[in-house]
Amino acid sequence: MWTWISRVVRSLIGVIAIVIAFALFFYLASAREAPKQRSVAERLPVVRAVRAASKPVAQRWTGYGTARSMNASDVAAELGARVIGRPEGLEAGSSVAAGDVLVRLDPMDFEQRLRSAERMAESFEAQLSGLEIEEARLEEQAALLGEELEVARREFVRAEDALKRGAGNESQVDARLQAVKAAGRLLASVSSQLEVIPSRRAALEASLDSARADQRVAEENVARATVRAPFDGVVQSVGAEVGEWVRAGDVVARVVDLSRIEVPIRLPQNAGAAIGVGDTIRLRTEGSVSQSWPATVSRVAPEADSETRSVTVYAEVRQRADGGSAELLRPGQFVMGEVESSAALEALLVPRRSVNVDMVLVASLPGEGTPEPPAGTTRAMIVREATADVRRYLEGAHADIEPNETQWAVIDPAAPGELAVRAGDVVIISNLESLKPGDMIDVRLPGEDAESPAAEPAAATARGTDTDGEARP
Repeated sequence: MWTWISRVVRSLIGVIAIVIAFALFFYLASAREAPKQRSVAERLPVVRAVRAASKPVAQRWTGYGTARSMNASDVAAELGARVIGRPEGLEAGSSVAAGDVLVRLDPMDFEQRLRSAERMAESFEAQLSGLEIEEARLEEQAALLGEELEVARREFVRAEDALKRGAGNESQVDARLQAVKAAGRLLASVSSQLEVIPSRRAALEASLDSARADQRVAEENVARATVRAPFDGVVQSVGAEVGEWVRAGDVVARVVDLSRIEVPIRLPQNAGAAIGVGDTIRLRTEGSVSQSWPATVSRVAPEADSETRSVTVYAEVRQRADGGSAELLRPGQFVMGEVESSAALEALLVPRRSVNVDMVLVASLPGEGTPEPPAGTTRAMIVREATADVRRYLEGAHADIEPNETQWAVIDPAAPGELAVRAGDVVIISNLESLKPGDMIDVRLPGEDAESPAAEPAAATARGTDTDGEARP
């Protein structure tokens, strides 16, 4: 009997414990605060986006070329002579001004020829002066003989008249006639001497001109014995040493003008029609130490290369010709040139960080067959992929699209395909790592509040690399 009573007591205790447990559960449940309900809009990730905008953008091409000086000279000796001097410190890399001495040649032979030519010219000048005096003297004699001839003729006429009147004799007439003939012969002799004066003067003047020409050549040879720099520049090499014999035409030094450098750059042949003189070119070197130089198009080759299907444009760089500056573009450097045409074409601009190789993520409203977004969302859109035919990248501010962006992708607005990005498309620029096509998102365009734990800052890093293999910022 005691066994039965103990069983009943244990059962009652179990029932009482269960009742107490249920009572405690209902008490706690009634005292618990009801959980707050989050709206569907709060559950959607908030992303930043911009609208792809169509703008006129300058065309750009990239090519390569080797720099060369527009004014470089192999300075040669114009005479054959021995080198007798060279300025101290004149070595490769030395800066020189136009007219500075590079090499001095022995001028002895040329100075002797100059003195001989000078003496010869002086001799002919003296003969010309004597001829002038002789001509003046002969002209005076001719004038006097002319007067004497006239007197003799008058005397002859009077003697004839006297003979006719019987007051004279024939001997007087004969004497007067002989006097006339003698005066005529003297006048004819003097006149003949005057007639050859012009030819003698011409011969002397020709001889004097020849002597003076020899003198000028001799003077130039004396001057040429000093070899000078033809223009301002930098000495690349000096090939003549004191004591060496140089021949006419031998190069004694090379001078390069670094103030004007030209770079022939090969570009695709379709660039020839769009690039004009004065268009901007940015030249730069590639490698661990990169340098760049501004340049302009100075000319464009008239013909394209049919084998390489390229056209050559010539970039001109003007710089300070300081031979020791490390920032100079030097002849022989291989550089890349980015040519920007002044003629602009319409293109789409989107932030560079939104492009992943050749794709962008765009947001669109739900279409037919897509469930409507839950109530309470004001900008709920669906993520999809769009193709982007990137022409190139550029830097600059376009505040009307996105004021915080400075790097942009230039996209062909006429790229084929239904999925190609078009003007006005909403291009996503944040949360790119976590989004995938088909996701529902809450979109914020520039100027709208985008504060949300799910949103990334505007400077967030996008995925992928550029089409040229460089990592995108």
